[in-house]
Amino acid sequence: MKVIDIPKTEKTPEVILDDEGQFFQIKGKCLPENIRDFSHLVIENLEKYLNQLSPDPDKEKGTEAFKVNFKLGYFNSAAAKFIADVIQVVDEYIQRGIPIKIFWYFDEDDHDMLEAGQDISRMVNVRMEYVSVVNR
Repeated sequence: MKVIDIPKTEKTPEVILDDEGQFFQIKGKCLPENIRDFSHLVIENLEKYLNQLSPDPDKEKGTEAFKVNFKLGYFNSAAAKFIADVIQVVDEYIQRGIPIKIFWYFDEDDHDMLEAGQDISRMVNVRMEYVSVVNR
């Protein structure tokens, strides 16, 4: 079931939180005109969902981690703050023992997007996994 399902527009990314698939995803261009309204809606609903998850009491067991995917084509500086805020919220739950992995996808030729992800990761001091995508 999709807890959040915001379709993409010319200026906003698609945002999906899929309970069955165990993932949260932001995909596309992120240039919203009113970033506060957009980010508040997304973060508030993400937090409500994450509050329902339980810590993995047996980390040895290897419970499947909830995935947070960033698949961005372009974003502006206001959106970078929103992305950092999302990552910080997710990290709060990681610190509580909720099994979550954060993935930053980038086109194999888009070194700027890779660097942007690395910069945000350093800025908020949260580890992400980087996934190079081959475009054909």
